[in-house]
Amino acid sequence: MGMGCLSRCRFTVLVRFLILLLLSCNGSAFAQQLTDPKVKEVFVAINKDITALAGRSEAEATEICGRVVANIMDIDAVVKGASSRISDKMTAKQRADYGAAALRWAIRNCVQRNKDGAGVPMEFVGLREGEGGDRLLATRSSQPAHFVIWRLRGAGKLRAVDLLLDGVSMTLQLRDETNTLLEQHNNDIDQTIAALHR
Repeated sequence: MGMGCLSRCRFTVLVRFLILLLLSCNGSAFAQQLTDPKVKEVFVAINKDITALAGRSEAEATEICGRVVANIMDIDAVVKGASSRISDKMTAKQRADYGAAALRWAIRNCVQRNKDGAGVPMEFVGLREGEGGDRLLATRSSQPAHFVIWRLRGAGKLRAVDLLLDGVSMTLQLRDETNTLLEQHNNDIDQTIAALHR
């Protein structure tokens, strides 16, 4: 088992422990924490977008998801975490191209996740302070059933630097897909970016 796998396994165990901790706590105690105006702004925006995506065509969902990713996600932070294997090997142009490809990847994921969504808003589960002062906003949905933790960061407006869908990190997903594409293309960065940008 490689170090990358060990790291992912430990991270997944930590996330599952956090989920169990949050679910075991009294919901009313967490509801009081939602008075944080910055966190509430993010939570309201998430539910507004979920409602807007319900029943949309793929083209409409793609347009909406583009706005969602730009508004809620800090895609630069996701890119930084996902491109660790090649970050010191990329030119400035390749970094920009990889960022654009990662943005398209995130939008595709948003469209796919909401393809069969019923537009039912997420429920607030809890809020915890994470590493480095990040805020971990835990939510859950019933249709379809998912548990999502949003890792929020920002001095002014809070944005998600990662999200964990049922314990699976968006950043690690992108990193794994990038590394798989690198292996498929003999570590050719340009071909890897082109494949990710599909």
